[in-house]
Amino acid sequence: MAASVVLTLSSSACTYPLTPESPPSTSASASPTALPESPAVDFFAHEMLSRGAPAVVVRIKVRGREWSQAYGSQDVETGEPAAVNDLIQAGGITQSMVAVSVLKLVEEGKVGLDDAITEYLPDFEQLVHPPGPVTVRSLLNHSSGLPDAPEAILKAMTPKQAMNTRFGIQDYLRMAGTVPWGSAHFQPFRYSGANYYALAALVEKLRGQPIGHVLASDIFVPLGMNHTSLSAEPVLDARDMIQSYEFIDGERVNASQPGFLLGSPAEGVITTVGDINTFYAALMEGRLLSANTLREMQTIWEENYGLGLQRWNDECTNGFYYGHGGSTWFASIAFSTSDGTRQIAVSFAYPSDTTKHLESLDGSSQPEFQQLRDVAVAAMNGLC
Repeated sequence: MAASVVLTLSSSACTYPLTPESPPSTSASASPTALPESPAVDFFAHEMLSRGAPAVVVRIKVRGREWSQAYGSQDVETGEPAAVNDLIQAGGITQSMVAVSVLKLVEEGKVGLDDAITEYLPDFEQLVHPPGPVTVRSLLNHSSGLPDAPEAILKAMTPKQAMNTRFGIQDYLRMAGTVPWGSAHFQPFRYSGANYYALAALVEKLRGQPIGHVLASDIFVPLGMNHTSLSAEPVLDARDMIQSYEFIDGERVNASQPGFLLGSPAEGVITTVGDINTFYAALMEGRLLSANTLREMQTIWEENYGLGLQRWNDECTNGFYYGHGGSTWFASIAFSTSDGTRQIAVSFAYPSDTTKHLESLDGSSQPEFQQLRDVAVAAMNGLC
């Protein structure tokens, strides 16, 4: 299905002000503390623009030095230049943030990682019909085997209808429950956004607040991430956000804030590359979770995936980078060194004629996303 997309549907409504800073110059800073331009990222950005990507934004920080750049147009229809602080879809990076809020509950003794989710959500079985027990840990590391909902949703409605549909957490999980599960005895890694809908339901029940409010209290406000929100309401001024487009049934549709993506606890955070770097630096520096909990979060299951974190090789230290990637109508990737001294966040809006991914729900099948991942890792390994 050429217009097929990853469907990750909205949950609880919660709105936070998004007040971008004055847009910086799209050229790299000339201050003495600035990093030199990254040739690999610069080449990649121009290649994406030549393929029709509206914009690319990047921010790299290395031990207090920084290089940031914006390429292309905030909106191809107006020609307004992109700025580094323009808002983007975070995609799967959202999951690292939701994982932090779940793990805070674990630290408080309100949840056990190896507890069955049905201890907290009795209606889980009726919604998704699991073939065996599903633990909180297995939801965090995508080993639960829980199917995702996009396939079922696209059987129930057209892509254009889905673009304008908002599903609550229970509705999304109910749709996921119509898709067959894997083995009841051993679950290999199976990436599914539905895992994080279930985790969001857990957080909402125990905190008594919408997941977006909890993320703001746990992460966004304490870290000063003033440009970041998880809300079922669109950004009030679309000019604050890079605009992405999709052709559906021959019609060009604005896909910057599709209805079902707003508020999604799997892919719905709206943010900037700067705020993303702030988050991962704080996480790795131990400012969000205890050292023991962070080590648990970094413990890998399969596919280099931990509890809401992905892992890549850090050739500078013979260690690892930790972060997350995601692919919606934006391809985004961000990660930090394990000590928080080096970070990178890169995002671009897909060309409007790119067929969006459905088969691989983490975006890993998209060649542009794979190229983005490789370029980001190479850029960081070149900044030891």
